[in-house]
Amino acid sequence: MGHTTVRRLAASGLLAVALSALTACGGSTDEAQDPGTAASSTTEESSDPAESESSDAPADAPVCGEVWVSGGKIARTYRGCVDESGGYVERDSVGCSSGQRLVVFGDRFWGVQGGTVYEADGSLDQDRDYRDATRRCAA
Repeated sequence: MGHTTVRRLAASGLLAVALSALTACGGSTDEAQDPGTAASSTTEESSDPAESESSDAPADAPVCGEVWVSGGKIARTYRGCVDESGGYVERDSVGCSSGQRLVVFGDRFWGVQGGTVYEADGSLDQDRDYRDATRRCAA
């Protein structure tokens, strides 16, 4: 299991605990979610390209280099992208207590679906803004 996979799994564990606590207190995590995402609040497995790439890219899949540009926008319907080798990289995300999905790409880019793409200063593990966003996501 790669380093970024461990980080995402650890983050999803924290989110799962926070989401469980919210649900136990009478809050709903389903209210603002898209119908296709309402059932899941855990990470979609690995961000390691060797583990998450496939050659079965949807015909309308965007090119990763066009999606993941600092200051750009992440489509609300984003499910993955085609990398420079032609492989399909599935979305790597966690569900937030607000119903949004926090999406990451590689160890460098992140944002909320339908929102702005942010680029980390160094790795995501070391980026203060990314860590703050994951805390807000779980709140």
